[in-house]
Amino acid sequence: MGRFVSSAALIWLLVSGCWDQHVLAAGWDCANKDREGRWVCGSNDPLAHPLKTQEAADSGVELGEEPSVGAADDPLNNPDSGDKTGAEDRPGLLNNKTGFKEPTAQGDPEKARTSGWNCQPAMDSGPDRGWSCTLTGRDPRGFVHVVSEPGAVTENWAESRDMTQEDEERFESLMGKLPVNPWVRSCAPKVGRKAPLPLMEFILTPEERLARNKAPVDIHSDFFELLGDEVTNFKGSTEMIKADQHLWADYITRNLKTDAVNAHGNVFYQDKTMIMASDSGFMDGKEGRGVYRNTQFMLPAVPGRGTSRVTHIDSGSLSRYETVSYTTCPTGNQDWVMHADNVKMNKEAGIATARNAWFEFMDIPMFWSPYMEFPTDGRRVSGFLTPSMGSAPGGGGGAFSIPYYYNIASNLDYTIEPRYLTKRGFQLRNEFRYLNDTSQGRVIAEIVPEDTQTHTTRGRFGLRDDSRFSEDVTAHVDGNWVSDPNYLNEFGSSLSQVDYRNVASIAQVNYSSPYGLFNSTANFFQTIDPSTPKTAYPYFYLPKLEHSFADNLMDSGLIFSNQTQVADLQADSNQMTTGQRFLMRPKVSYSMENSFGFVKPSATFAFNQYTLQNTEYWQQLQKTAKVDTQVGSSQTLAVPILSLDSGTYFDNEFLLGDKSIQQTLEPRLFYVYIPKSNQENIPLFDTQSYDFTYYQLFRENRFVGYDRVGDANDLTAAVTSRFIDQSTGVERVRATLGNLAYFSNRSVTGIGAAPSTYSQSFSNIIGDIYTAVTDDWSLYSAGQYNASLNRIQRGQVGLQYNNRQNQILNVAYRYRTNQNYDTCAPNQSTSSVLTNNDGCLNLTDVSMRLPILAGWYGIGRWEYSFLNNTTLESFVGFERETCCWKFALIGRRFLNTINSNGTATASNAIFVQLELKGLTSLNNDVDTFLQRSINGYRYQDY
Repeated sequence: MGRFVSSAALIWLLVSGCWDQHVLAAGWDCANKDREGRWVCGSNDPLAHPLKTQEAADSGVELGEEPSVGAADDPLNNPDSGDKTGAEDRPGLLNNKTGFKEPTAQGDPEKARTSGWNCQPAMDSGPDRGWSCTLTGRDPRGFVHVVSEPGAVTENWAESRDMTQEDEERFESLMGKLPVNPWVRSCAPKVGRKAPLPLMEFILTPEERLARNKAPVDIHSDFFELLGDEVTNFKGSTEMIKADQHLWADYITRNLKTDAVNAHGNVFYQDKTMIMASDSGFMDGKEGRGVYRNTQFMLPAVPGRGTSRVTHIDSGSLSRYETVSYTTCPTGNQDWVMHADNVKMNKEAGIATARNAWFEFMDIPMFWSPYMEFPTDGRRVSGFLTPSMGSAPGGGGGAFSIPYYYNIASNLDYTIEPRYLTKRGFQLRNEFRYLNDTSQGRVIAEIVPEDTQTHTTRGRFGLRDDSRFSEDVTAHVDGNWVSDPNYLNEFGSSLSQVDYRNVASIAQVNYSSPYGLFNSTANFFQTIDPSTPKTAYPYFYLPKLEHSFADNLMDSGLIFSNQTQVADLQADSNQMTTGQRFLMRPKVSYSMENSFGFVKPSATFAFNQYTLQNTEYWQQLQKTAKVDTQVGSSQTLAVPILSLDSGTYFDNEFLLGDKSIQQTLEPRLFYVYIPKSNQENIPLFDTQSYDFTYYQLFRENRFVGYDRVGDANDLTAAVTSRFIDQSTGVERVRATLGNLAYFSNRSVTGIGAAPSTYSQSFSNIIGDIYTAVTDDWSLYSAGQYNASLNRIQRGQVGLQYNNRQNQILNVAYRYRTNQNYDTCAPNQSTSSVLTNNDGCLNLTDVSMRLPILAGWYGIGRWEYSFLNNTTLESFVGFERETCCWKFALIGRRFLNTINSNGTATASNAIFVQLELKGLTSLNNDVDTFLQRSINGYRYQDY
C-alpha cells in the first residue's frame, strides 16, 4: 500500500526484465518516438484496414505533462486535429481499447455503418494524414456520448453548453457518494422554519485542513505496473486517498518524481467540501495545477451543482472553467441555470468572474451580462447586484433600479442605486456602512434631482450608529430627515408602505454601574402629517437625564428601587407649552410566594416638579375642553401609590378519553389606592391613557407616562383556567374572566372633564377564551360587556387554520366603540376618500395562504369596514416555492392616509418577487409584507 504495492511484485518485475519495458495492454499504446516529435502508436490487436501499420510501442513515455485525456482530443475521436505538439494534445496511456474493424458493406459501401466506431481515411494526404471517424451505438471503450439516430453523425455530449441527460446521470452517481442529501434543507420551505444548523458533513475545519496537509497518499487498485523508478500505473477499481480527499478512476498513472497524476475512465474526486466526476484528469502535485475534461461538480454546503467542459486548476487558489452551467436545483431539476463561456475563480480573494453569462428560468433567458463578478464564499465583493423591478406608490408608475455594490474595505462598503420611476423621473439612492471595534452603522442618502410631477428637488437622509465603548458604556444614534410630507410614501416600496405622521430621530448614551443605570437621551420629531395641527405636535427631549436602580435591602427580600429623571421638553411648534421636568419614583415592595400562591405589597411615591413656558397654550387647550384653569409657570405633583397583588394556584388531573388532562384554576386579586390630586394645570408632555384591556386590570396607573397619576380606590378580581394536554404540554383551552370594582368616582383625566364612565361602580367585564380544537385549528373569542349600559362595547371572534408550514386561513370579526364615550360616528367617505376615524371599529378581516395547485399557493387578504362601508385593504396573489426558487406575484389596493389635505386616498400596486435560492433574490419585501399582513405567517431568511 502506498507508493509500492509489495516487495514480491517488485522482485517479479526485476526478474522478468520488465522494469524498463512498458507492459502493453490490449488496445493502443503510444510513444513520442519520431525525430520530429510526432507520436507513434501501435496495437496488440489486429487492425483490418488498408492503411494500418503495427509497431511495437516504445517504453520511453514521459509522464507528468498534461496529456490529451478527453475523448474529444483522442486520435480516435478527433483525427482531424493534425500534428499538434502542445502539452494538452499528447495522448496518455489508454486502457482496454478496442482496435477498429473494417465495416461490412451494406448497400452503399461509403455509407455503411456498424455498431461502434466507423472510420475512413481522411481526405487529406501526406505524412499527417489521419482518420475520419463517427460513432454508432455505444462507444466500445465505455465513454458516454449523445447518440443520435442510427447511422447519423453524433454530437459529443462533453461539448454541450447545457446540462445533458448524461450529466444528470453522473450527478446521480455523485449523490450516491454523499453522506447526506444536501438539498434536504432547501427543499423544505424556508418560511415558517428556524434556520437549521450548518451541514457539518461538508464543512472543513482548520484541524482537518492541517491533517490533510500532513497526511500520506495511499493507493488501492486491482493491478499495477512499474515503469522505471518513477512511474506507476494502476488499473481496475483504483482509489487514491489523502486524508479526506479521494480520487477514483479506472486507470491512474502517478509519476513519483514530479508528483503528477493522470486519471482516465470514471474519474471521481471527493473531499469534504465538494465532489466531482470527469472523463479524465491531470494533476501536477508539485505545481498544484491540473486539467479536467467534461466535469460535473457539486458544492454540498451551498448546495449547488454544475458542469464545466474544461476545468483548469492553475494553483491552490486559482482556477479557470470553460463552457460552464450552474444551478442550485437538485439533481434532475434545471428550473434555473446560469451559463457562462468562461469563469475564473480566485478562492484566496473570494472572487469569481464570468464572461458572456446569462440566466435561464424555465428555459427562458432572463438576464445577460458580458461580464459578471460574484463572491465564491461569504466574503463581499464589488459588482452589480440583482436589478429590482416593481411599482412605485403615490402615482410613481413603474420602478426599475440597478444597484452597484462597492466593497471599500473589510469593514467599509458603499451601495449606489440609480432608480427610474416612469412618472417621476430619476432617483439616486446611496448607502454607506461601516464596522469597527466599537461601532457599527450606516448612512443613507436619497435624492430626486427633479420630480417630473412637482418640479422640485426631493430626498431623505438617515444615520444609524450603535456603539459599545466598554462593557459598561453604550450609545445609539438614529437620525432621519425627509424633504416633504409625501416623500416616504411616494418613493418607498408599495408593499412596505405605512402611515408616516412623524419622522423620529434619537441619540442615547447608557452607562451601567454597580450604583444603577444612567441614561442620557435626546430626540426630535419631524412632523410630516399636514393634517396635524400646530397645537398637537409631539414633544421631544432636549435632553433627558435618567438614573434608575433596584436593591434587595440586606438580602431581606425587601426590594427598594428608585427612578430619577430631569428632562427639557420642547416641541417643533410655537403654539405649545414647553418646560422642564424633574421627577422621582422611590418604591418599596416585598414578595411572598410559594408553589400555591403569592402576595406582593408595594408602596411608591410619585413626585414631579415643573418649570413651564408659554403656559397660555395649555390653558387654551383646557378651556376648549371645557375646563377653566389658571396655569402658572411652576407646578408640582406629589402623590403616593399603594398596591397589593395576590393570587393562588389550584390544579387537577383527569382522563379525557385516553388523554391525560391537567386543569388549573388561578384566581387573582389586585387592589390599588391613589388619592385624588388636581393635575389639570400640568401639560401632557409624554402621557396618554392606556387602552382598557385585560392587562389594565393589574396596572397601578391607568396612564402611561409621567405627567398623570390617576386616582384610584379599586379592586380587581379575575380568574384564569387552563386545560393542558399532559402528553404534549399544549394548552387545549384557556379561559379568563375579570372585573374591576371602583370604590369611588375617578376625577383625574388627561385633558378636559371626566367622562360619565368615570362614575361607574364597575368596569367592563372582560373575558376571553382560546381553544386549540386540533393541532391545526384554533378558535379565539374575546369581549367586554358594560353592565351599566347592558351593551357589548368590544368584541372579537377569530378562527384560524395554521399547520405550522404556512398553510394559513384567518377569519376574524372585530367590533369596538370609544371606551370613554360609547359613541361611534361614521366617517365621511366616498369611493376613494376616507377621513381618519375616532378609534371605533366594525370590520371583518379575512386572510389566507393556501394551496391551490400542485406546488402553488394562493395568498390574499380582505379587510372591510362596515362603519365606513369601504375596503380598508385588500391584496391577492399567488406564490410557489421549490427546492431552488421562489416566486410571488401580488396585487394590492390600500388606503394612504398621508397626503396634502390630510385625507385617505386609495392606491394600487403590483409587486413581484423572484428568488433563486443560493444565488440571488429579486425584491425581498414580499416576505416582510406577508408576515405583517397575515396572522401566523412566519418567514426565516437564512
